[in-house]
Amino acid sequence: MALSVHIKKKLKDFELAVDFDMEEGIVGFLGSSGCGKSMTLKCIAGIETPDEGSIVLDGEVLFDKKAGIDLSPQKRKVGYLFQNYALFPHMTVRQNIEAGLEASGKSKQEKKDIVERLLEQFHIKELENSYPVRISGGQQQRAALARMMAAEPKFLLLDEPFSALDTYLKEKLMQEMMTYLSQFKKGVIMVSHSRDEVYQMCTDTAIMHQGILETVGKTKEIFDNPGTVNAARLTGCKNISKAEKLSESEVYALEWDIKLTFPEHIKIPSNLTHVGIRAHEIRPVKFSDIDNNTSIKLNMVDCQLKRISEAPFEMYLILENKSGKSTSPLWWKVTKKEWKEIGETVPETVELPVEKVILLQH
Repeated sequence: MALSVHIKKKLKDFELAVDFDMEEGIVGFLGSSGCGKSMTLKCIAGIETPDEGSIVLDGEVLFDKKAGIDLSPQKRKVGYLFQNYALFPHMTVRQNIEAGLEASGKSKQEKKDIVERLLEQFHIKELENSYPVRISGGQQQRAALARMMAAEPKFLLLDEPFSALDTYLKEKLMQEMMTYLSQFKKGVIMVSHSRDEVYQMCTDTAIMHQGILETVGKTKEIFDNPGTVNAARLTGCKNISKAEKLSESEVYALEWDIKLTFPEHIKIPSNLTHVGIRAHEIRPVKFSDIDNNTSIKLNMVDCQLKRISEAPFEMYLILENKSGKSTSPLWWKVTKKEWKEIGETVPETVELPVEKVILLQH
């Protein structure tokens, strides 16, 4: 199920300029609030109108500014799951699902059969006569999904589907959602500002910034090598420093006051502007390591503790370089098991393993 989107739309603070093509699978749109993610979905669904460009789904033109084509949302066969689910409050769960079949042209019996099947499929049969205000957030989500699927969409748009849920329920419903989507076997776009949701659910990821898709690719590849500063931040990299390329093998991280030396097989791009390292990749250094490994001496920092923060299962240590220069702190994350293994003491020196350093451009 191919989707082609090439549109522009002037917004208050920037211009939305989206260009992408996708086949089957789940693509996650990851970006900060207000960057244009939801507006893109609304343009695809026909709720908002682009200023120019085209949208084509499986060979059918949904929108083309030059050709004067702009199909109504009802004719686009695109399912849209709103952030707040948008169930009709004056209708029961059954009536909400039936509303998704109004324009289907099916007979009364066919509609009844479809509603019964969806009530069973989404495990809400016992709620069919309940009103939205009387059911939980998770039950509302399932009812909204059932209504959306009743219209037999060719493509699904999910706008922050888990944002209104508490942590336990969110994790449970994410597993349910993945089951439903695996049965759908068509294209899906899911908007989120949660890297965990995107990583777990999406085969591909598009990083959005100020109305532009900055990076598009396989989810795991983007998390491993985000490419840009914005993508690194959105994928959870807490340690990012401005950087200067000194040679083909050396980089100076200005904000950490450390020179990083890379092996020959790692190519340092000429347009490098920043480097990053994820908090869990920093390693404590033992003096025996320093004595036996000359390469490690090139990529380590003598540090002191600035602050320590305890989470339920991890410890966050915010470390400062002892160089005496004004530097940005390094966030180091260790599991509580690892913390006990090192005697719950702050190491005097840490290593930034260069194979884990992310090379970035602004």
